[in-house]
Amino acid sequence: MSTVLVFDIDRLPDDGTARFRRAVPDDRRGRADNFHFPDDRKRCLAAGVLLRYALLVGHGLREHELHLSRNKFGKPCLTHRPDLHFNLSHAGRWVVCATSGTRIGVDIEHVAAGTRDIAHRFAPDEHAYVAAAPPAERARRLIQVWTRKESYLKCVGRGLTTPLNSFSTHPSNPSPSPGLFLKQIPHDDDYWLAECSEDDSPIDLRHTTTEALLAVC
Repeated sequence: MSTVLVFDIDRLPDDGTARFRRAVPDDRRGRADNFHFPDDRKRCLAAGVLLRYALLVGHGLREHELHLSRNKFGKPCLTHRPDLHFNLSHAGRWVVCATSGTRIGVDIEHVAAGTRDIAHRFAPDEHAYVAAAPPAERARRLIQVWTRKESYLKCVGRGLTTPLNSFSTHPSNPSPSPGLFLKQIPHDDDYWLAECSEDDSPIDLRHTTTEALLAVC
């Protein structure tokens, strides 16, 4: 069973950002500090705290079990709990954390990001799907496909080392490879959210409050 937690950074007060910063590991704190814009820092820090909340509260882990390592492709994993998988994503107002007992990938993107037309890099049926949309809907359809592809790549743990045209996640195809299932929902009007996992049940989306996250800081 997989769970997807979402958090709206617009609900985070300025003093909350400082508390988030103190709660995350040194490497995430350093990445956040390197961002120029405050919202980029908020997203980075909130992702770390959302993961912390998911592991401590949602899965009952203890502090010493939160240590992370990375595979050869850079995908983070829990050093002491290889049975528990997670993935993070953020865009615009939203930060997302997915957890599961099996491989999982999640992606969220704002439709506005689809104004950069990269559909020619997709598989032929995906490219045709985007190209067939009316001009006003093309960005939405492109991001629909992009989030599906990104969630799949994050699930298998290879990231963008895999050519985008070497596999298809066309919306008519719920399983891009044996044993994996793609699910997708529109979120907050202008976003697409996609999950790829070994669980074929619908996306279990749960909103998380500022108060809940601050409680684990």
